[in-house]
Amino acid sequence: MRYIKTVLLKISSLINSNKASKIVFYHDLFSDIRYTDMGTDINLFLKHLSIIRNYGYDIVTNITQKEHQIKICLDDGFRGIWDTQKLLLENDIRPTVFIAVDLIGKEGYLNKSEILKLQEKGFIFQSHGWSHKNLTSFHGCALEKEIRGSKEYLTDMLNKPIDEICFPIGYFSKEVYDECIKSGYKTMYSSIPGNFYDKIIYDEIKTRNLIQYYTPTEVKYVLNGALEPFKLRYINRQFIK
Repeated sequence: MRYIKTVLLKISSLINSNKASKIVFYHDLFSDIRYTDMGTDINLFLKHLSIIRNYGYDIVTNITQKEHQIKICLDDGFRGIWDTQKLLLENDIRPTVFIAVDLIGKEGYLNKSEILKLQEKGFIFQSHGWSHKNLTSFHGCALEKEIRGSKEYLTDMLNKPIDEICFPIGYFSKEVYDECIKSGYKTMYSSIPGNFYDKIIYDEIKTRNLIQYYTPTEVKYVLNGALEPFKLRYINRQFIK
């Protein structure tokens, strides 16, 4: 099955070949201790970095060009980020980490002190909601707490504006979008693959490409547009009408 997947990605990358700027994301990085099954071995991650740079992309904190830029994100705020920070900084990587308020300080997750220390070193923290649950399952005041409440809490904790949110589990709706806009978020991140400047229903919603389990060769195909054919499938599954 892995071989078939790789072949399909290769074919798709040839058909959809592009050098468009993209966001790639992971859930955690680990060296000795693995805090989640979604974690990526730091050695594999370093190989991914090598592929990204050798393939002509600059790794940036914010995408400003239509081509040749990659932004790296990490979801949930697992403690592996703290454990591997030295290697990240040595490789000039300061990712955007989306954290859910309810997960801060829980076993296997970053605590407040660690988050603040990482922020001092240039790591960027933004909202992943309050409870890390599907936002489309909330309405009214409960949805407001998830979206506006998390923004206000993190703004106070980090002493910086929080203007980006990543949809937990990837699901969103017009109601969720409207509440995000009302709460002052400028950018929202989905789990829909694609190029950074692709329009996903609303201009403020950005695509992201999950590559945490991919081989270096598969990452090369993703950079070249291999996940483009899956975009509509993800939109139909994650945008709740």
